[in-house]
Amino acid sequence: MKKVIAIVLAVVLVMTLGVGTVSAGIGNEIPDTGEHYNLNIIGVPHDKTADMKDSNRHTIFVPLGEDGVPKSVKIYVVRNYANPDKFQVLDGNACDADGATIAVPYEDYGTLSFNVYATALGKPGGHAKVDATVTFEEGTYGELLMDTFTLKRAKGNKGKQQPHPMDISDIFRATGWIDVCGEMGVKDPCDITFTNVWVFNVPTMLQYLWDYNNEGLKLMQVRFYPTTSGGWTNVP
Repeated sequence: MKKVIAIVLAVVLVMTLGVGTVSAGIGNEIPDTGEHYNLNIIGVPHDKTADMKDSNRHTIFVPLGEDGVPKSVKIYVVRNYANPDKFQVLDGNACDADGATIAVPYEDYGTLSFNVYATALGKPGGHAKVDATVTFEEGTYGELLMDTFTLKRAKGNKGKQQPHPMDISDIFRATGWIDVCGEMGVKDPCDITFTNVWVFNVPTMLQYLWDYNNEGLKLMQVRFYPTTSGGWTNVP
């Protein structure tokens, strides 16, 4: 039986690769500048019917929903085995039965990581909530940090309000250990331990799933700035 570990995660991603500095209208509190990945999730009033299964797509479409009547879809996040240093949207349509799929950079047992900021954009009003779960191979134990991530496009100042980014870097990082000693559930000196690492660097991770619940948010933008984080012990 596989062990489901809820790790810090609540993401909203749709990928648009962009390189440059922070620009006006994105939010005014993003400390990182320079090279980054720019990702967008677009809420649409009518479900898309095309499969959108190509690696060159830069957006993911989700049902728009409305206040009090959320529309829920699934977004799967996988390691980018074909291009380990790149973000790629493999399926940009989250409106259909198989949801959307995103491939992300990874580095087994590495310190590759990203500082991540999410901003609600578009017409004021609406919000989106994401619940996330991670599935690991049996014998992996992680810190229980599951939460619900909610981003709102607030109203104010006569219907207008400057969008503010939210630092969500921690929801992509994990702490725990991999049991290589054979004594299940007991942390031993020979086990591989990891602290605050990009969750996709953990080689025993099987699935990373987002339940995206939209109540009228037209655009969520997520920016990924490359960095390093965390560490490992007893790496083979």
